[in-house]
Amino acid sequence: MTASHATTRPIGIVVAMEAELRHLLEAVPERTTTEDGIWHDHHLTVSGRPVVAVCSGMGTVNASAATERLVNAHGPRAVLNFGCSGAHRRDVLPGDVVIGAAMVHHGKYHVLPSGEEHYTGVGYDVGGEAMAPAALPADPALLALVQEAAAGWSPEPWPPALWPLGVPERAPRVHTGVVASADIWTQAHNLLDRLHERHGSLCEEMEAAAIGQICARHGVPFLPIKDISNNEFHAATDIVGGFGDFPTAEVGKRAAALVLRLLDRLD
Repeated sequence: MTASHATTRPIGIVVAMEAELRHLLEAVPERTTTEDGIWHDHHLTVSGRPVVAVCSGMGTVNASAATERLVNAHGPRAVLNFGCSGAHRRDVLPGDVVIGAAMVHHGKYHVLPSGEEHYTGVGYDVGGEAMAPAALPADPALLALVQEAAAGWSPEPWPPALWPLGVPERAPRVHTGVVASADIWTQAHNLLDRLHERHGSLCEEMEAAAIGQICARHGVPFLPIKDISNNEFHAATDIVGGFGDFPTAEVGKRAAALVLRLLDRLD
């Protein structure tokens, strides 16, 4: 493949929720949208680079389906995922951004006869060879570029009215570390501590590891960028009550801003 052909291939972006994707679409209003069955492809140009963004819907199955279809339909040279997540540490607070250096499927474990949970790693095949790393690493070149993009950058402050009660306000921070994925929303403090101890994870959500696994099978570079919408150590999200307290207007906003900075730096 020639270098010129490689640069004409789009960057693919998979986002779970329209509430998250809108922050990217509003920043790049000149776009076209095409429909292919249930999928709506948003075609953008960012810093002269073609981008195709798709909303997958929440969860690992939706994210996997959207990524497989995106890769087959558009042949992206890289795939990015951004959106909101919940903190796995007490000091990772709303408004913070997490650059995903690696991803884990934290729901992939065996429950042994003793009751002990045995984590089995991220399982996938590449060219018929079984792979089962404890964590799936992000693409190193994309990781280096996004860290460069984040250097000296300050995410937009979290709205004071939404700040957790009893926690001193501070400016948002950028972290680099492990993103944990599963179709699970963890609120119990002891389980959050267990996940962090097991994986070294900074946050949890429901898509990144699934997207990363599909990209790994196809040999497509991948990187997730997450922002923190909730920290259950400080304020439990009202899941039973219908998410009435969820900061919908803020989710994905800061991660999208860093994605745009990254896109500016891609060759």
